[in-house]
Amino acid sequence: MRKLLVFLIVLFSSLTITQAQNKTPESSIFTVQEVAPQIWALIVKPTSNVPAISNTAFFTVGDRVAIVDSHFTPAAAREAARLVKIVTGNKPIHYLINTHWHPDHVQGNSTYSSLFPQAINIIAHTNTRRDIQEKEIPSIKETQEELVKEIKELQDQLKNGKDEKGVDLTAEKRQEVEKNLQQSKDLQVDLENLEITLPNVTFDKSLFLHGENREVQVLYFGRGHTEGDVVIFLPKEGILITGDLLTGALPFVGQDAHPEDWGQTLEGVEKLNVSRIIPGHGQVQESKERVTFLKEFMFDMVKAVKEQIAAGKSKEDTIKIVKTALAEKHAKKFSNFERSSNSAIDRTYARLSGK
Repeated sequence: MRKLLVFLIVLFSSLTITQAQNKTPESSIFTVQEVAPQIWALIVKPTSNVPAISNTAFFTVGDRVAIVDSHFTPAAAREAARLVKIVTGNKPIHYLINTHWHPDHVQGNSTYSSLFPQAINIIAHTNTRRDIQEKEIPSIKETQEELVKEIKELQDQLKNGKDEKGVDLTAEKRQEVEKNLQQSKDLQVDLENLEITLPNVTFDKSLFLHGENREVQVLYFGRGHTEGDVVIFLPKEGILITGDLLTGALPFVGQDAHPEDWGQTLEGVEKLNVSRIIPGHGQVQESKERVTFLKEFMFDMVKAVKEQIAAGKSKEDTIKIVKTALAEKHAKKFSNFERSSNSAIDRTYARLSGK
């Protein structure tokens, strides 16, 4: 998980109220997109210098505001809060909803609890609160240790004039290393005194928020990307916010994913009357087509892996055989199929074989 986040950080790194009423506020981290009246997406810019990594969304609930997920760093959360203040005319954020426990969705929780100490309620599934306590909080030290190593490696590259493969640094490459070094140092400072604020409102199946002319449904359909994935559905507007249960490509199927359940979970999501989707990563989607794509991929992958396990195939052979079998139907639907299908099949084999 930590290696993935370091990769994502590098990848995503390569006004007044009157103004807000007439113009979308500018941000170096997010693109602000109003997807329906009083419902906004904050889509991470690939050029962002601050590791936000994941998208967020916010919307009004009567005279209050709810925001979804809090990013990888307090700096990104502070920028999101700034944009919310501008866009909504300084309405207070009363609700923060964590879609799941992963660091790029919860490490900014304390930012909101400090900015809105009397108002904020952090909402999550009971499994997510448990996983933040048991997995996320203990792993913060590991993240900090990874950053120390990364900073030293980048400093050594600049000192020796060679990259990680021993190749001489060009002027352009040196600038890139210097930029990465500064970003890593900034991240180290931002995470140095990080404390995770736990959700204080949890639920098992569903939780509803009610405001004037708006109902917000926070729904749990089952396990998928983690054991606690929730989606946020605004039925009147047909807007769905998914966290990493759905992304713009093939989602990361990591060591705490449940691919054997993921398809069935999406089958529940698919029944919602959705017109637009704000995913955990990637651009706003104009239909629920990708819910169907991912559901079918999960069902097909699980079925194929089961067949290979029954035939006594090793994990390595299963990955090769299943990847080839899935490619014809699914490769064109997911831009990252070639890279990400390996880990998806690997995790599925582990879950179904018990190995």
